[in-house]
Amino acid sequence: MTIWAKISAFLRRIMETVLVAFWRKVAPVKTPEPEYSTALADNLQMHMNLVMPLADQTAVGRAQAVQAVAANIDELFTGLSNVGTVHFARFDLVGGNLCMYSVFDGDFRAYIRDFISVFGSVFDALLGLVADPPPSPSALHPEEFIDWIHRHDAFQIPRDLTSLFPEERNIKNLSRDLVLLLDANRNVQIGRFSGYPGVSVAQIRHGTGMGW
Repeated sequence: MTIWAKISAFLRRIMETVLVAFWRKVAPVKTPEPEYSTALADNLQMHMNLVMPLADQTAVGRAQAVQAVAANIDELFTGLSNVGTVHFARFDLVGGNLCMYSVFDGDFRAYIRDFISVFGSVFDALLGLVADPPPSPSALHPEEFIDWIHRHDAFQIPRDLTSLFPEERNIKNLSRDLVLLLDANRNVQIGRFSGYPGVSVAQIRHGTGMGW
């Protein structure tokens, strides 16, 4: 890259930063809250993409996070099984973030309440490694814990992107609003696919004879 190309890229970055800050002030875009439908088929295989920045993001801090998850993995997996609505879940270390990705049935807030009831104390131990943990223990602060999880759950962009902006139906004209939405939400889920839609955990357990 030539010196002029570097200068051009630097100036463009400054202009973009200033422009986004201006848009954020004069025409903010509100992140929509997740909606809950009473129709059962609309509430199967819901996703949670929990991204938790570590307090110590060095190699040592990341190693401590891996060690903490590994030390509690049996209790965590037993708890997830006992919740009874979880299709699958996994723990990942992505950059300086400890992540938990899960697919569950039902309402998000009900899921996290069951989460707290069944194995909240085990999860509380992991949150000691997180940069901005919620009040502990979670059993005594359930609403604060749920709100904290919601704030750290990656925003899920719907399949129809234009549904986020009712006044604009042409996806080619969404650039400003989409930039502002991503400015407010650093972590996003862009799309999801299920090879067995409309099947609940209860149906799978019953069909396979696993029971509870």
